[in-house]
Amino acid sequence: MTQNQGIRLASRANASHSAIALAIALTAVIPEQVNARDQAPTAEEKEACMEDVFRLCSSHIPDRVAITSCLRSKQASLSQQCRYVISARDTGKKNGDPK
Repeated sequence: MTQNQGIRLASRANASHSAIALAIALTAVIPEQVNARDQAPTAEEKEACMEDVFRLCSSHIPDRVAITSCLRSKQASLSQQCRYVISARDTGKKNGDPK
């Protein structure tokens, strides 16, 4: 390997390390995109699912993520309003009044 080849190889390795460091830094600075599924529930969504939470998932209170997961796993047992809320959140649609 010539000296020029060694310098080019070292330069490429340094550039690769810099790119990796930049990518890591950017992911630390830029928050993950939040989708409807992960957002905190609105007052209307809470109202639509409150009874179902107490009836089916009370052991998960106050963990919002666990409650939502529990509700998803018990969709067949949910009230119509809560089922609509969970379905709309899973498809990324904004919730209006549950119908």
